[in-house]
Amino acid sequence: MSDITAAAIARDARKRAGLTQRDLAARAHTTQAAIARIEAADTIPSFETLRRLLDAAGFDLRVDIVQRAASDPVVEAYKRDIDRTLLIENLRRTVDERLRINAEVQLFGNELKRALRVAERKR
Repeated sequence: MSDITAAAIARDARKRAGLTQRDLAARAHTTQAAIARIEAADTIPSFETLRRLLDAAGFDLRVDIVQRAASDPVVEAYKRDIDRTLLIENLRRTVDERLRINAEVQLFGNELKRALRVAERKR
């Protein structure tokens, strides 16, 4: 079931239980017309009404809240610019190779900082 509406949920539960609209209405103490309106999305049932219909069809309604993963706006802004071929190439390297390259980059960064400080002093 890909459509997550009250109408789709009610209809799916009724059909999976092998019930007609009239059968479900009798079990839920309502009318067939009310079931038809809900399934046609002519009316949107309250949460409690939907729960009652599902209960009458032999199902429980389970709702859960899930915390969203925190997104980093900087990462999101640059996601489209990631060079996937470079990423794959780096992942093919061993951990030792990646650590060595990282250390070399760090040494280069330190040398660059020193060179910039020297250049600043000469001004």
